[in-house]
Amino acid sequence: MMVSRAPADQPESVGDDAPGEPAHQPVPKPAPAVISVTWRAVTHQGLMRERNEDSLCAEADAEKGPASRYLFAVADGVGGHGGGEIASRLAMRSLRDEFHAWKGGAAGRFLDRALRNANQVVFNEAHSQPEFARMQTTLTAVVLEEYSLTIGHVGDCRLYRAREGRVELLTRDHSMANELLKMRLISPEQANGHPGRHQLVRSLGGDPFLRTDIIREEIRSGDTYLLCCDGLWGELSDDDIRAGLQEGNASAACERLVRIALMAGAPDNISAIVFRVAAAGIRAVLPFTLRSLFGRR
Repeated sequence: MMVSRAPADQPESVGDDAPGEPAHQPVPKPAPAVISVTWRAVTHQGLMRERNEDSLCAEADAEKGPASRYLFAVADGVGGHGGGEIASRLAMRSLRDEFHAWKGGAAGRFLDRALRNANQVVFNEAHSQPEFARMQTTLTAVVLEEYSLTIGHVGDCRLYRAREGRVELLTRDHSMANELLKMRLISPEQANGHPGRHQLVRSLGGDPFLRTDIIREEIRSGDTYLLCCDGLWGELSDDDIRAGLQEGNASAACERLVRIALMAGAPDNISAIVFRVAAAGIRAVLPFTLRSLFGRR
């Protein structure tokens, strides 16, 4: 089980006043808002595949204090002959490196840049090795900070939210079936069984130029999210997802959903991350001394 809870924060440094000048009262900086999140991440080869071409990421930015930012991501590689596995791992490694190098700023801009850079990494690798020329990957990444959740999305992995007994799909599949549905050429019922349901129209690595979906949502304490690949959601009904996300904790929810997909036959790789917001937007208390109050170390 992967569980993160926010430890105590570290104090901000305060500069000295110039010698001979009256001391200035420092303006206290607001403490960073922290989020308490529990999660469980599971990936499985499935029952009919020779290898697992999915990649997962679940990390907190908490090296110097309480966790004020989280990253969750799922990538589903395609391309055959091991190319999909390489593509998803390259994209995930690029995303993770970008996250830990991120100094702040709008999460939407960060995710758009990070996904574009990951696309370039996969595209360059695919065109440097002929045997992997067709490798591509989907990638859906989620950043949580303060009171908001931001999604960067390319492909057909999905993010669901359970809130107050209601489950909502927050992403849109970049598939041929969904494009036909948007043009009203097929009905929602036809889309569910359409042969283009898993035929991608957008992915990382297929083209040097990438269009990303960037979505921002408010988060609330008690929200539960499911981030998963098509190998999971393709085997589950809406009722399965609703019941699974009502489990008492993230681990039980994730394990139940993966178990249902395996019992259904699991013809594809399965990857899922369930995360639950225990508390959002808490301001950490910064420790202080009498010296810090008067602008001195």
